[in-house]
Amino acid sequence: MLNFFRSNNLGVVFATAVLILLYRVLYFFHPLDIGYVFHHAEPAAKLFMRILHINAKTPLILLLTGGGLLCFLEALLINRIVNSYKVASKKNYLGGLLFVVFTSLVPECMVISPALIATLILLSCISNLFELAKPEKLSSQIFDLGFLSGLAMLFYFPAIYFLPFVFIGFFMMRSVTLREALMIFTGFFSIMLIVFTIYFWSDSLPEMVLDMVNLQYRIQLSFSKLTHWQIAILSWLIFLSLWVLASVPGLLFSTVIQIRKYISLLIIGAALSLLIIPLAFNLNLSHLLFIITSLCILYAVYFVETKTNLITEILFIVLILSVFIFEYLPLFVTI
Repeated sequence: MLNFFRSNNLGVVFATAVLILLYRVLYFFHPLDIGYVFHHAEPAAKLFMRILHINAKTPLILLLTGGGLLCFLEALLINRIVNSYKVASKKNYLGGLLFVVFTSLVPECMVISPALIATLILLSCISNLFELAKPEKLSSQIFDLGFLSGLAMLFYFPAIYFLPFVFIGFFMMRSVTLREALMIFTGFFSIMLIVFTIYFWSDSLPEMVLDMVNLQYRIQLSFSKLTHWQIAILSWLIFLSLWVLASVPGLLFSTVIQIRKYISLLIIGAALSLLIIPLAFNLNLSHLLFIITSLCILYAVYFVETKTNLITEILFIVLILSVFIFEYLPLFVTI
């Protein structure tokens, strides 16, 4: 089974679309209280939700459909990153499929949301960073790194970690001149200037900072509010993260230095996304999208490169089935 999914077969992309639908079928018929996911005042998020009329009262089927379409687009981008930059030794479409599996573990990650949009921007940043490994002069990509970091923050404030992430990645991927380093900050502050101008002309400048950091919907950071099922999901994701972190170094031992840089950067990004949690004033599990982005690429490398076929076959099947377990079991068992 796993041999098909880690092969260079476009049928895997079709299977990815099928899984997106199957993992959402239950929620088309079963109520899902996730209105708190849409408590955002960040300028871009507020504008986006106003244009599309997204709020806590929006029909769930529309939120799931939008989330599914965006999830599929991000899965395609992950496949492009894995294959264009040869992160794994063989071309495959496993990374995108795993992204669908991991995001479907968490209901908050399945609907269209500011965090899911910021994840799309994160993937663009990762692609640009990997592109910097090439010797060509890539001034536009360098500027875009800062610009995209600022744009992501306007959708989801904790995405501010993108700025140190792309700066670290910039130094890892190539030799840096002062002029090139300043271009990142130029891109970041240029979009901040646009936002400042809009608030200034609308005579609402005092609300700018409050909106950008989402203080209007501040919720005290407390993990005691998590349900037992949410804790179970987090525990499972932590176990998976530790498993892949323990396995990947051995697999990378014989790879080229460039691949090690890619993997190291993904791990750094995941760590930064965890460190920034205190800035997630409207804390919900959609924040996991950032670590899932790194996790699915790392796991794609693990499944393609590992030689222990029996273990990987079992783990892959368990991953596919675990989503259904976490979706359906709460209907029958209360903990």
